[in-house]
This record gives sequence, structure tokens and C-alpha cells, in this order.
Amino acid sequence: MKIKLDRDDPSSHQLEPAMRDRRAPLILIAVALMWSAPAFSAEEKIETDLLIVGATESGWAAAIQAARMGVDSITIVHDGIWYGGQYTEQALACVDENKGVGKVGWGVDWHPMKRSFHRSGLFKELMDGIEALNTEKYGSPMPGRPFHGPSTFRPAEAESVFRKMIQPYVDSGQVKVVWEHYPVAAEVDRSDSAHPRLIGLTFAPVDLQTGKGGTPDLNVTARMTIDASDWGDVIQVSGAAYECGPDPQSRYGEPSAPVDLAEFPPNEMNPITWAMIVAESEGDTPIAKPPHFDDRNYPRATHFSRVEFGELPWDRKAGSGAIEHWPPGGAKATSPRQLSVFTVRRIVDGYSSKDGKTSILLNYMNGQDYPLERLAKRVADALEATEPGASTKNIVEMTREQRQIIFDDSKRHSLGVLYHLQNFVHERADDTTNSFRHFHLSDEFGTPDNLPPKPYIRESLRLKAMYMMREQDSRNRDGKDKTAAKERFAHVMYPDGLFAWQFHYDFHRTGRTYLEGDENQEGPWIDYEKPNRHTHFMSDRSLFPMRSLIPESMDGLLGAQKNVGYSSIVCAAIRLHDQCVHIGQAAGATAAVSLREQVDPREMVYDRGMLESVRDGLCSEEMTGVPLGIWPFRDLKPEDEDYVAVNRLAALGKLEFESHEVDFRALPPGKLDVADLENRPRRDPVDRISENDADGDGILDREDALIFTPNEPITWEITVEKLTPETDGLIAKALPASAQRFDFAGAGVPKTEGFKRDVGAPFSDERGYGWARDLSANQRRRNAVPEAYRDSFLFTRDHDIWECAIETGRYEVTVCVGDSGHEQANQNVAIEGNQIVDNETTGAGRFFETTTVVEVKDGKLSVTIGKPGGDTNTCLNWLVFWKLE
Repeated sequence: MKIKLDRDDPSSHQLEPAMRDRRAPLILIAVALMWSAPAFSAEEKIETDLLIVGATESGWAAAIQAARMGVDSITIVHDGIWYGGQYTEQALACVDENKGVGKVGWGVDWHPMKRSFHRSGLFKELMDGIEALNTEKYGSPMPGRPFHGPSTFRPAEAESVFRKMIQPYVDSGQVKVVWEHYPVAAEVDRSDSAHPRLIGLTFAPVDLQTGKGGTPDLNVTARMTIDASDWGDVIQVSGAAYECGPDPQSRYGEPSAPVDLAEFPPNEMNPITWAMIVAESEGDTPIAKPPHFDDRNYPRATHFSRVEFGELPWDRKAGSGAIEHWPPGGAKATSPRQLSVFTVRRIVDGYSSKDGKTSILLNYMNGQDYPLERLAKRVADALEATEPGASTKNIVEMTREQRQIIFDDSKRHSLGVLYHLQNFVHERADDTTNSFRHFHLSDEFGTPDNLPPKPYIRESLRLKAMYMMREQDSRNRDGKDKTAAKERFAHVMYPDGLFAWQFHYDFHRTGRTYLEGDENQEGPWIDYEKPNRHTHFMSDRSLFPMRSLIPESMDGLLGAQKNVGYSSIVCAAIRLHDQCVHIGQAAGATAAVSLREQVDPREMVYDRGMLESVRDGLCSEEMTGVPLGIWPFRDLKPEDEDYVAVNRLAALGKLEFESHEVDFRALPPGKLDVADLENRPRRDPVDRISENDADGDGILDREDALIFTPNEPITWEITVEKLTPETDGLIAKALPASAQRFDFAGAGVPKTEGFKRDVGAPFSDERGYGWARDLSANQRRRNAVPEAYRDSFLFTRDHDIWECAIETGRYEVTVCVGDSGHEQANQNVAIEGNQIVDNETTGAGRFFETTTVVEVKDGKLSVTIGKPGGDTNTCLNWLVFWKLE
């Protein structure tokens, strides 16, 4: 029986218009299976130039990029029936991305989305298509108005956009697709022991609902293979080196990696989550009670849940934060962006959309995540029944049937969240207009349980690549955590960078804790945060190197999706929607140049001409599609006339700028040679001093982030910048004789000559200055610097007002905030209502001094420190002012 390739899959043409009927996807998927589910004889073989395993967002992007760059024969083999990976079959339908200067969405100031760069490349083309579909159907490109992220979509509708974009290459025969198959064996040429070559794979059919595979029935030989699968299937069967689970600090020297793995077992990694799409019903549509349900699994689901279950005695320390359940009914109360389970990742706001129906993505850290360690006894027992020791294996290395045991329990756990909302929370809510009891699981996936075919997979295996990206390469150095981060480029900007990225090191809670006394781990359980597995550390504007796509020894293979060369910590920051598309696009371009030039990718790294050919495919005036951002300038957009030239010149090191100069158009005169823009160099020779140490600095290339620049090993430390008159906290020696000086300190701190001491007492007419409330307890002295006036301070975590009785008139005022002993984040000061210190972070021993001129009209100089609802300290050291003539 001959293979039926997906050259003309009817679902590719019919899926998009059929989305007008939410039940249509069920019918269409069935049609797609009848027409395109392959049936093979045992001898069925395919020969292809480029084999891509996985129609994930990364595999899809790799195929389109390679096709655009002229690869004649591309074959995709996928274990499901949908393109799009986390967007579609994993149902992560609220986009995490670098959106561009943070103008839309995102509720918190520190979020990297407010520090990012503009959409580019295939990701922009994709999002333009999704937002056009949203506008036509719902009346808005971003119809969800979610708290967490601006752009949303229904998964099946997004899948139709993925199909529409790849369909021209399928129709031409350039791209062929085989569905519902996964690799089970590899053919490897080992004639070169140093660099064996992957030349072919054998595939077997698989049922995603059961995890069961059939008899192998397909063999594909390929000149190059890209592993864009969920779990690194190709890398595993080929025998290429990889890592999974936690990295000890001794492996890559990462500052937040664990020194001791005693509490970090091999199966610890970023958790999976079985997302759910719920859609508004005509009436009540409660789900059935899931097996093993226990309300105590969900103390973080809502405030009601936390009040009831927040004090349970867990055997590991676990936080008990929660968010609101849903807003009250009506458009005015419901539609705005707000933090609640209902609105945090709302896909469509029914009060404002054309179709009048709300749909919501349930995928939040409210107890829905499923940690992969300390599995419940029933799950561990089921795994052990398949193979002794299976319950402690990393999920990456499990068989598909073993993973299915975890998947089934993860589904039950997610359904428990919805059941808890529909019952426990519904019964306690004052207003049930927006209750989840009025929502049903969307049937757009065509699955028996109406859940997505796959969980959201945050972490896979990590290809042991030519270079493994490390935390210290890109982690922000302004302070310990993200609250101190300022706009800047990363410490390491890789010379072989192919695209830009930035995010925080985003670990969901990886640990699992049971009730005290539950030694058998029967449950209930909740997740908990392990040391340094959180979202507190921030990356800077970074690049992704070509070397991290290329195995350290295996030829004929490139990584993609989440199967690339980085540590577990860096993986936590490069796992988003846009980044996975970019990785696939970069892999597709690398493969295309390798095939065209008949050169192994590992050699292309050392050939500037080859590297520039890859970049030509990604970012050039002649390329098909939207150029991909290679360098992370904040202000440049793909439609800008000089976008390509600036990106390419910056990547080549032909532009001069400081690490904090993140806006290209703001660079000072003399930083740009216009001639370079017009005559961009395409080829620079690279002199390789030795085979394993290109720059001769004594650091082997596999450990060297900067392989062409002699350097010391990269370590992370907080940058201590040279103190200036604006940051040293020292009072100016030359001040007018009329200047009044105030220092703010405890009563026992030695006084400084010439200063009036404020100890935080309330304002009094007799003294003529003071606070709106008593702040005398809010004082600190560090004994870190000799001058008492900068070694001590008064502080607030909310906002407080200090006033001083003076004559009306114009005054020049200088204020100093900071802490001689500790970093302080997001400090705020306003003088006479004028904000002069705005979310400023100062490092230990560093200060922020600023001067302003104000008009005092009421006989009192008014100084406000902090801001309402703040959760960080503002530390006021001293204040100087004098009247202007």
C-alpha cells in the first residue's frame, strides 16, 4: 500500500472558514485523517533533502524558511495532526513574546515585555495573520483583553493560519507532510568516529490519546534532519549527546544553579501543564467530578480557596498566594484588563467581541501546573508496573506509554481546577454572572475529552551542542534580581548570533509537597518553589548563537524547538512562542545553506561567508518575507528603511555603542558610519589559531562564548560602576549660604555639621518640619561608609509625605536616595507633585541624586516618598534646598 503524503490535505483549505462553526473542527479533523493519515507497507521509503521531525511552531518555521531559501525536497513527520505546537495542540493561546517597548498589556513594570523589541520574521507574519483573523471574526486583533499578555487566539483558528502560510509549499510539492508518526530507530554512518552522521530514520504510527505506537512502516533518508519534536525524539534515537534534568553548578558555573543535587533529582524540571480552553455556554454546563479529586489540591486557585485551605501543614514550605476568581457581571466590570482567573488569560471578551461569547485559556500558576518529581503513589505504582525505576526517570527518557500515565494524571489534575471553580468557588461567590459553571470545555480539538492533544511542555532535553548557552552569558548584572535591571545588551553578544531574545529565567514551581504524615505520597499535593527556581532573575538583550543548534559531534542533525544547546536555566528564558518560531527559522536557514554549499554546519561557524549567507536568508533586502531581528535594538521595526543594514552591521561588530544604548536612533553623533550602511561587508576572514581554540585564549571552543575574541572565562557578578557626583551620595561642597540641609536618620546617629536632623517625627509648627505620620521606626544605619548623612536613612514601603514650612517662591531642591549597604529597587520621590525619582534602583553603596526647581505657593515645601500600593523601599538620605532670586 502506497504512502499518502499530505500534498493536498483538504483540511488545509477548509479549516479556516469552517471555524465560524465551533463544532466544525471535529468534522474537519476526521476528514483530514481519512485523506491524509498515512498507510504504509513495511518497505515504504522516502528520500528527501531535509527531514523535519515535528510540525511544532519551530518545525513549521524551519520548513517555510528552508523552502524560501530553495531547498527542493522537505519532509515533515509529526506525531499529531496539527501544525503549531504550543500555539495549537498544546493550547497556549495567550502569547508570551517580545512585543515591542511594552505599549500593550502586561500588568507589572518589571516585566521583560516592557523592555523588549519589535516583532519580526516569521513570527510577525504569523501574528499578523492571527490578528487579521481575530479582527474579522471578533472585531479586534487582540479580542481577549487579558491581564497577562496582549495577543490571544482560539487554538484551532491559529492552526488554520499556520496551515495557510505553509500551504503554498505543500501545494507545490516542495514540502510533504506525514502525520501521526514518530521516530523509533536511526541509521547512522559511523565511519568517522569523531563525527558520526545521521542519514535516516524509521517511523511508526502513534495514537496521541493512548501513547501507543504501531509497527514501524516508514523509512526516511535525508541529507539533513532537524529535530523539532516535543521531547527530542531524533536526538535520542540517533545517539546524539544530550542532557536533561537539573544542571549542577559544577557543570556550567551558573550562579543560580544548585551546588548540591540532593534536593534536585534527575526528574526535576519545569513542570508541564494541561491547558484548557473553556467557552461560554447558554446555561450551566458543569463537568463531572474527576477521579481522585480533592479541593485541598487547589489552595491557590482563588482567595476563597486560600482562606479555606491556606494553612494546611505541607511537608515542604509552600507559598499560599492566590488571585480573584472572576469579576462581577456586565461589560464595565468585566471587560477591562484585570488580574483574576477569568481575565488573566482571557482569549475573547464576549462583552466586546462581535460574536458576543467569551472564551478563556485556563493555564496559570494557580495549582494547575504539574511538577514532574515526587509523583503521587498511584502514578508511581503505575509507572513501576511498566519498568522498575520508571517513576524516577526524567519524562524525556520515558517511553510514550509511560509518559501517557503522567499525562492522564495531569489531565485529571487540570480538570480538578475547573471542577473546583465550578463548585467550591461558585458556591461562595456573591456574584455568579461570570461563574465558570456557565462555561464548557471547547470541542475545537476534536478529542474525546475535549482537552488539547498535548500538555504545554516548558522543557525538553537539551542537545549537547557546540556551545551550551549559560546563565552568566546573559543574566542582568545591575543587581541580584530583575527589580534592579536597567536597559542594556547582554554581557556576551555571541559572534554567531542568529536572532535576538530577552526574558526572565522563568521557572514555574518545580517541587511537589504533600501533607505532613503522608509518607506514601497518596495526596493531596501542591507545588512549591525550590531555591532559585523562580522568575526573579532577568536576562539582558541577548543573541542566540548558531553553535547552539549544532550537535557537538553528530553531523546531519540540527536541534530546534526546545531541543537545543542551552542549560536548564537558560531554557527557562527561551521557551516562548516567538523564540521557538525564531529557533526554527534559524535552523531552517542553517540547514538550507549547509545543503546548498554541501558543508557541515559545524564548519560554517568558522566561515564568515557561510555565516553571513545564513543571515542573508534571515535578514536581507532580497529575502522572502519579513526580516528577522538579529540585533536587539529596542526602537527598530522591520518596516524601517535601515532595519536590515543596522541589524547586520551590529551583528558584525561594525557599529560602536555602549551596552546601555539600546535605541539605535538615539545613538550620539559619530557612532554610525553612514558608508558602512551602504557598503555592508559580507565576508570577513576568520583566522583560526587552532582546531579546538579558534582565538588561542586557552579556553576550548566548546566552553568559549566568544570564540573569536581572546577573553577570560565568563563569570557572573554584579557590575560595580565608578561612582560619580550623581551616584556617590556626597553633598556638594559649594552651596549657597541660604541652603538648608536636612539628613534623615535615627536619633542615635551622630549629627553632621550644617545639617538639620529629621528622625521621622510628625510635623509640628514649633519645629517647622516633619512627616504626615510617625516614621521614627523606619530608620536604618549601615556603618558601611564614614559620612553619617549618607550611611543612614528613613524609608517607606508605601508612600509618605514630609513638609517644611518656608516662604513662598521658587526653590532649587536636591534629593538623595539609596542605601550604603543594600540594593534598593523602584524608589520614588516627588517634590511639590513633580516626580523627580521614578522607579529608580540603587545598588549597595550607590545613590541617586537629582535636582529640580519648584514653585512653593502655600508656604510649605512638600516631599512625597514611595507610591501608593508600593512593595519596595524608598530610602531618603538627605535633602538640600535654597530659594532662588
